[in-house]
Amino acid sequence: MTDQADKQRGITRRDFVKTAGLATGAAAGLGLEGILAARKAPAYAQGASLHFLLWKNFSPPADVEILRQGTEWGKQHNVNVKIEQINANDIPARASAAIEGKQGPDIIQFFHNWQNQYADTLVDVTDIAADIESKYGGYVDYAKAHAMLGGRFNAVPHTIVPNIFVVRKSYLKAAGSDWPTTYTKTKKFTWEDLRREGKKWKAAGHPVGQTVGHTFGDAVDFTYPYLWSFGAVERDERGRVAIGSKQCLEALKFFKALWDDAMDPAGAGWDDSSNNRAFLSGAIAATNNAPSIYLTASNNVILDDKGEPVANDIGHVPNPEGPAGVFHYHYSQQLAIPKYSKNVQAAKEFIRWLMDKDQLSKYLRRGQAYQAAGLKVYLKDIMWDMFPALKPFRDHLLEGRNVGWKGSSDAKAARVVQNYVLIDMLANVATGKMSPEESLKWGESQLNAIYGG
Repeated sequence: MTDQADKQRGITRRDFVKTAGLATGAAAGLGLEGILAARKAPAYAQGASLHFLLWKNFSPPADVEILRQGTEWGKQHNVNVKIEQINANDIPARASAAIEGKQGPDIIQFFHNWQNQYADTLVDVTDIAADIESKYGGYVDYAKAHAMLGGRFNAVPHTIVPNIFVVRKSYLKAAGSDWPTTYTKTKKFTWEDLRREGKKWKAAGHPVGQTVGHTFGDAVDFTYPYLWSFGAVERDERGRVAIGSKQCLEALKFFKALWDDAMDPAGAGWDDSSNNRAFLSGAIAATNNAPSIYLTASNNVILDDKGEPVANDIGHVPNPEGPAGVFHYHYSQQLAIPKYSKNVQAAKEFIRWLMDKDQLSKYLRRGQAYQAAGLKVYLKDIMWDMFPALKPFRDHLLEGRNVGWKGSSDAKAARVVQNYVLIDMLANVATGKMSPEESLKWGESQLNAIYGG
């Protein structure tokens, strides 16, 4: 739908009922017939405002678009929309302080299942989420699992940041590795393959770069599917702590060998931008990451030492296979409204508008396919043809799981993520702080403390 067509639309009786009582000024004085004749929804009260807190995107054009959307909706509805963007690692503390103090942003963007820790203090947005699902089709399973608790939506699934392995093809080829080009459904590469081949890359000065630090994205995106691929889970289907398994012990033992043989030891202290910089500078040959490395290389026309575009040397491949199979984790991003907000109705309507296909498709496309949508229908969006190098991210999007799997993605599972328990289990082993056995025992005690096991 074009912007012009949108301007020509009337409003439905349902739209009017939702906004009745909120209109003021000329629109309020027109009555139903006048509003319909004016062909636009009534404005909110004079001076109404919305404060929207979200991350500073790794794809800068997406930031430009979300700011534009806030301005456009605000002008249409006589609302001052303030969009505040901060480092994603700072969102949990800001959200916690706002909810505890009962004042702050009207809309907060949460990652993973963070908001489930505050479910009782968030507005039930099941009406919006259910309407969107009815209109556009189903949500991606784990995005829906992250946004729901106790049978209701406490946030609306908005976007997903997909993560797979990003590799420097020339470095792998020079070492005699064919990983980027021969990974198919019938020929899969294992973690043992990564250890063997990565040892060659490391000897040539280009190790695998992976964070196991306290950071919101890459550490979680790597750790969870790595453990799942060995058959390790934090909880079983009945919600009981199940991390203390022989499968998890094998995962920890192997990780120590993988780290020592193939990985950059500096990764223990990296944040989510560190591996991007290391990859683009030529310091590492591979990393688990989102599309940001490719987009940065392409948009900034970064050249290698031969004067060739680095973007042409980037391959995107699935995670290696473990004894239990190939797994991925792609973190979801959802929008929640704290109950303390004095502008709940405006916040709900703004989120509903952001989820309209005209707005969401613009946001995703102008963000250059860095983010996918929380709705399955966008797997067919033309965005993926606009950025064909990123199609592997789409192709593995449905292979994700929710944090807490095989258990639910509840508030306790969110605490495990925010306390970096599973990441620290790997870091303890990688840095030599603990043996695999000691780290497993430590991790099990941490999970029992959180889950009450």
